[in-house]
Amino acid sequence: MSAELLVNTSPFETRIARVENGLAEEIYIERERERGLKGNIYKGRVQRVLPGIQAAFVDIGMVKSGFLYAGDIAAPEAEPLDEVVSENDDDDIENSAPRRRVIPPINSLVREGQDILVQVSKDPIASKGPRLTSLLSLAGRYLVYLPALEHVGIARRLEGKEERERLLAIGNDIRPENAGLIIRTVAEGHSKEELQADLDFLTRLWRDIEQRSKDAASASVIHRELSLHLRVMRDYVDDAVQKIHIDSRETYQSMKKFADSFMPEVAQRLYYYPGDRPIFDVYGVEEELNRALKRSVPLKSGGHIVIEQTEALIAIDVNSGSFVRSRSMEETGFKTNLEAVHEIVHQLRLRNLGGIIVVDFIDMQEEENKARMLEVLEEALMRDKTKTNVVQLSSLGLVEMTRKRTRESLGRILLKECPRCEGVGHTKSATTICYQLFREIVAEARAYPCEKLMVIAHPKLIDVLLGEESDQVVRLEQFLGKQIALKSDMQLDPEHFEVALL
Repeated sequence: MSAELLVNTSPFETRIARVENGLAEEIYIERERERGLKGNIYKGRVQRVLPGIQAAFVDIGMVKSGFLYAGDIAAPEAEPLDEVVSENDDDDIENSAPRRRVIPPINSLVREGQDILVQVSKDPIASKGPRLTSLLSLAGRYLVYLPALEHVGIARRLEGKEERERLLAIGNDIRPENAGLIIRTVAEGHSKEELQADLDFLTRLWRDIEQRSKDAASASVIHRELSLHLRVMRDYVDDAVQKIHIDSRETYQSMKKFADSFMPEVAQRLYYYPGDRPIFDVYGVEEELNRALKRSVPLKSGGHIVIEQTEALIAIDVNSGSFVRSRSMEETGFKTNLEAVHEIVHQLRLRNLGGIIVVDFIDMQEEENKARMLEVLEEALMRDKTKTNVVQLSSLGLVEMTRKRTRESLGRILLKECPRCEGVGHTKSATTICYQLFREIVAEARAYPCEKLMVIAHPKLIDVLLGEESDQVVRLEQFLGKQIALKSDMQLDPEHFEVALL
C-alpha cells in the first residue's frame, strides 16, 4: 500500500489528508482559533476533589475545567502492573500510562487549591472538558520521555523478537535516572546514537518546562504541542508514505527544517506544490470531504449506507437499494454487505468516528456468509491505526464494535446544530405550523378584546394559508367572529410567526 500526505495551509486553518491508493482515508483539521489542546502542559489549580468518583476538576485557564482521574496522577509509591494498557493512540504503546494495582484515594493525592502540573491527554469532546494526566510525557521522533515514571516500554506494533530485545536493551542503557522512556514504532532499525540524540533533545525540553513552571501563574499554559503539520509528520509518517505535498512555501520550509533536524529520512519526501488549483481539488479530497458530511453514502452497486452520529453511539444502516442483479435475496444481501464493509471502514477513518458503533447489515441466513463478512470486516479494519474491536454479530444481524475516540469527529468540527430543527434532524410540516398558528390566534382573541387580528409570517407560510389551508382560515374567522389579515415578512423564519391585535 502506498500513501501520500497533502498539506493545505492558510493563516486561519491547516488541513491534512492521508491519501491511500488514490483515495482520501483520513482528514486532520486544525483551526487557529480552535487549536487542539492534546499534549499541552499546564500549571493547573485543583478546583474540586470528588472522592466518590476518584477524580478532581482542575482549572487550566479554559472555559471548561479539566477532568483528572486518580489513576492518572503521578504517585511514586504506587506499584506498576506487569502488564499495562496504552493511552497512546499513535503507537499503541504498551506502557505510556501504567495502570496501578491499588489506586490511592484521590484526596490523598491532591487537595483543593493546590497547583499541579498536568497535561491534556484527550481534547474536549462535545460537552466534556479535557481529560488530564499528571503522568507527563514528551514525544520525540523515536522516543517518548516520561519524567514521572522510571520505566522503559516499547510499542506493540514493533514486531520481531530480536529487534524488540535490541531496542529495549538500548532503552535501558540510555534511560535517565528517575525518569522513563518509551520506544516508538519508528525507532525500528535505528542506532543507539540516534535514540540518544532524540533523548537529549527531550531532556533539554523537559528542563526548560520545569524552569518555566516555577515562575508561571496558576491556570496557565507552560508548553504547547507542535502545530498540526509538524505533529502529523512526526507521528503519522510511516514507510507507506511516499510523498508529502505542501501548498504553502512557508509551511514547506518549516517542515523541511524540522525534518532536517529530526527526520532526515523524511526530508527527501517533501514537495512544494505551487499550482494555482487547490491541492485538495486536484486529488479529489474536497469532494470526498463534502461526501463525509452527509448521512447517506451511496455504494457502487446501487445500495447505500446511512450513518447517524448520536451522543451515545454511532448507528450505521446498510440498504441494498436498487441492487437486484443477484439470483437470490441471500446473494444480494451478501454482496451488498461485503461492499458496505469497505465503505464503512473508509467512512469511520475519514469521519474519525469513535465510541460504540452498531452496524445493521442486511439479514443473511447462511452461517458461511456471516463468517465471511466478519472476516472481511476484520481484514479491512487492519488498515485502521486507531484501535477498533469487533464484539459480535447478534441474532438480529447487528455487528457491535468499539473504536477508540482520539479527537473530535469531522462532523463535530465542520457542522453545527441546525437552528431550525435544533438537532432533531427534521423541521415541522407546513400543516403543523398552521395549526399551531390557529391555536395561538384563538388564545389571543379570547385573552384580549380586539376587532381584528393580523398574522405576520414568512411568504411560504402565507402561501399555505391562502392556498390549501384557506378554508380553515375562513372557518376560524367565523368561529371567532373576527377578521384575520395576512402579511408577508421575508425577515421571519419559515417556522415563526407573529399575531398582532388590531
